Amino acid sequence: MGRLLRIFLIGLVISFLGSLPFGTLNMTAFHIAGFQNVSEAILFALAVVFVELVVVRITLTYSKKIDLGNKVFFYLLPIAIALLMYLSVSSFTSLNDDQVIQAESNLFPMLRSSILLGLLLSILNPMHIPFWTAWNSVLIARNRLDHKPGMYTSYITGIGMGSIGGLMIFVFAGKYIFQNYHEYSYFIAFMMGCLYLGFAFYLLFQLYKNHLKLIIQ
Repeated sequence: MGRLLRIFLIGLVISFLGSLPFGTLNMTAFHIAGFQNVSEAILFALAVVFVELVVVRITLTYSKKIDLGNKVFFYLLPIAIALLMYLSVSSFTSLNDDQVIQAESNLFPMLRSSILLGLLLSILNPMHIPFWTAWNSVLIARNRLDHKPGMYTSYITGIGMGSIGGLMIFVFAGKYIFQNYHEYSYFIAFMMGCLYLGFAFYLLFQLYKNHLKLIIQ
């Protein structure tokens, strides 16, 4: 029982801390909570975490059998870039003349479902696989994680709770900031557009550097 609790806490801490740095997933949860509502943001977060847990399970089972890194990156990056560009354009076009965005507005008109948006962004997040593959390897090497009954379940449960906890910080921060500093909604939407655009260009650079450049040469 002691080992199960320990691996649960390890998974919780890793995922919680990993969800705190600004990125497309947590800032989108922030965005939805502020400009739509908390319920939609929670549905988005649950969809994100569901995909993350599936990815963790796949990396635990198949990371040594298939090349999860380069193959997945090659196919996911172009789709991820296109989606991020769409989110960027949607954020910029949501800026209206009076520089105030109304609550309950749909910032992503082509993706009306927060669950669908969460699934897509999480599936297309190129950071999931290398992040969890690396941590799994470290924990296995240090004999913190093994195949004994209950270990994977405790580990994955901790990861799920940690990720939800981290995302909830952004959800309630987004709601609080929008309710109390509504005049900054224009600036927040603009910054979100810049975040999506910047990450899209970063992924485009990674695609060129790690894949297209080798093909061209």
